[in-house]
Amino acid sequence: MNLREIQSRAEKEGVATEQLTIEASLVREVNRLVRDKQMDLIIVVLKGERDGRFFIGTLAQRLMKHAQASVVGVRIVKARPITHHRKLLVPISNRDYHFKERLFLIDSLAKSLNLSVSLFRCIKSRGRSFDRDEMAAFFKESEDYLSPFKDGLCGCGVAADVRVQVCENNATDSILDEAMSGRFDLLLVHALRRNVVKEFLGSNEMEEIIRRTPSNLLLWKSRD
Repeated sequence: MNLREIQSRAEKEGVATEQLTIEASLVREVNRLVRDKQMDLIIVVLKGERDGRFFIGTLAQRLMKHAQASVVGVRIVKARPITHHRKLLVPISNRDYHFKERLFLIDSLAKSLNLSVSLFRCIKSRGRSFDRDEMAAFFKESEDYLSPFKDGLCGCGVAADVRVQVCENNATDSILDEAMSGRFDLLLVHALRRNVVKEFLGSNEMEEIIRRTPSNLLLWKSRD
């Protein structure tokens, strides 16, 4: 899809657009536009480089490091309209990280695409299996922890539920397993600061999520 098609679709939805040209240093010029145009959000494509990287050293990582606005990276793995399951998965480890902005994003996505929302939380394994009572307690604790999101969404008319999974290896594997097994159309992930600043492939969870996601992905980093 080229810029004209994007502008045409946006205008049909009543969204005003403006085409801007950047000729110099990309990140510096983007920040100038953010200041001049008072922009709140930058959208950037997450795509594979020739050497196989999706995040490390890319424009998306540089923007998430240095941009003076929130950034959402987009990776499309299923180039089709979201008309089948209509489900959005939102992993949440820190509910207090820019709560209002994240709630606004979830609400906007759910309403514009007619999605139900699943709030997802990982419980670290203690090296043994949990019994039924322990799992029930973990689920109740997670429901209480995520209740501000669930209540806020339900209050806006968005259907939301809570999902909990024991992390046998790491949170990345659990998130991707849930996205696959739950047949989610869309995955909204918070880009953790420790991964935004990392430059090594072997230790960057964001690189793994972008590379392996079974669902279309939105990687979000708020302006700190």
